[in-house]
Amino acid sequence: MNRLFPLLLLLTILGCGSSEESKKSFTPPANGKITEEMATKYVKASQALMEAIKVHTERMNKFRERYGLDSDLRELTDSTYRAEHPEVIRAWDKLQEKWKQEEDKAYRIAGISEDEFTWIASALTDTINSEIQKEIEKKLEAIQKE
Repeated sequence: MNRLFPLLLLLTILGCGSSEESKKSFTPPANGKITEEMATKYVKASQALMEAIKVHTERMNKFRERYGLDSDLRELTDSTYRAEHPEVIRAWDKLQEKWKQEEDKAYRIAGISEDEFTWIASALTDTINSEIQKEIEKKLEAIQKE
């Protein structure tokens, strides 16, 4: 899990979509165990999010190149830069909206809510889920190799 943990953490952090599916209420199981169905949806969402991240990374690189921004995008937090370059800020906002759409799509594809996805990611670290965690890890590693 060591190699995949940063990716899983990133996917969890990015999990802030606003789709109808993401808005659905999720109640974790009382026993704290991840079911096979949950694991399948989690893997499917992770795969869709990994693809969305690849596309978004390309868009981010093009955005930085187009506007001559530093790799850390520090200009976007500078009030003077923001005031002098409203077109860049508008383009940034559109880029972020596009990411939200892609993220929402990933959750819809998997039939999972953001809350459920986030709960599963957290529950994977609990020893009660060690067996299913290994299964998920194998599936995600196979996806990465594709």
